[in-house]
Amino acid sequence: MKVAVLGATGFTGEKIVEILVSHPEAEIVYLASRTPKATPYSSIFPRFLNKADINCETLNKEKATDLSDVVFLALPHTVSMQMVPFFLKKKKKVIDLSADYRLTSASEYKKYYKKAHRDKSNLKKAVYGLPELFEKKIRNASLIANPGCYPTSVIIPLYPLLKEIAGLKDIIVDSKSSITGAGRKALIEYHYSNISGNIWAYKPFNHQHMPEIESILRRVTAKSPNICFVPHVAGIEAGIYSTIYLRLQPGFKYKEKDFKTIYRKYYSASPFVRIKDELPVLKDVVGSNFCDIGFRIDSQKKTAVVACAIDNLFKGAAGTAVQNMNIIFGRNQTLGLV
Repeated sequence: MKVAVLGATGFTGEKIVEILVSHPEAEIVYLASRTPKATPYSSIFPRFLNKADINCETLNKEKATDLSDVVFLALPHTVSMQMVPFFLKKKKKVIDLSADYRLTSASEYKKYYKKAHRDKSNLKKAVYGLPELFEKKIRNASLIANPGCYPTSVIIPLYPLLKEIAGLKDIIVDSKSSITGAGRKALIEYHYSNISGNIWAYKPFNHQHMPEIESILRRVTAKSPNICFVPHVAGIEAGIYSTIYLRLQPGFKYKEKDFKTIYRKYYSASPFVRIKDELPVLKDVVGSNFCDIGFRIDSQKKTAVVACAIDNLFKGAAGTAVQNMNIIFGRNQTLGLV
């Protein structure tokens, strides 16, 4: 599989390269970024010396097309939609890691990303690239909308419970993430002295990932729960830890072993979802494509807590993108990821 990566010097692009240099059936043939002149990738990131010495250059779409089978777009939101029509016309497989194709509604996209969508014809053709839910559709897709990191940590644990348990309506999601999920930006609030040992909540109720979470859960469960989503920046190097609070209805009879049965029903064939006997620990997933889920139930207070841990740049972005590539090209989805 010959791969082009656009946006190769961002956090997500760098992580894609990191995964692909060890992938047994993938070859990086083209790298592009805002680099003013062609520069060996290993000069930009010395850790890739003798691993990825290919030049990283200013984007040449024709060159990327001529060399590759699949194009990863690790580009900022609102930029990918300017590129996707070209690559699809050239019959390339496209895996977009921005938010440009995650929402099927152009008006909703404009509301949250403050820009009109320029590629409405492909907006509804994109396949949401969460393999745990949409593997069959991914197999035949030309355009993958890779999921957001927060949505991955919320949709995977909530989906089975919404399918199986009646009356889950008012749901609180408390998510904490590394700042790397916001991209490699030169902003004062991203400075180490502001991040290290610090934590703060931001964008409660109207975070741009909220419509993604709601629309996908509505699509796969035919239910519309009321979700209060509050994200936080945490002073950690990598990862997302989402704690989900569920209010249970009177007459609720499930025990923790029943939750485990439900999760196994839905994810027994999902190689990267691990159902834990205890609540997950973030460091157990950092640097991996695993999604760890654990839970506790307080029957007297009619409350359940479900916790999910992922690496925000791995399972929340680059790892799932490579997982999608493997599925599209008929490989085992774990190839290069374990």
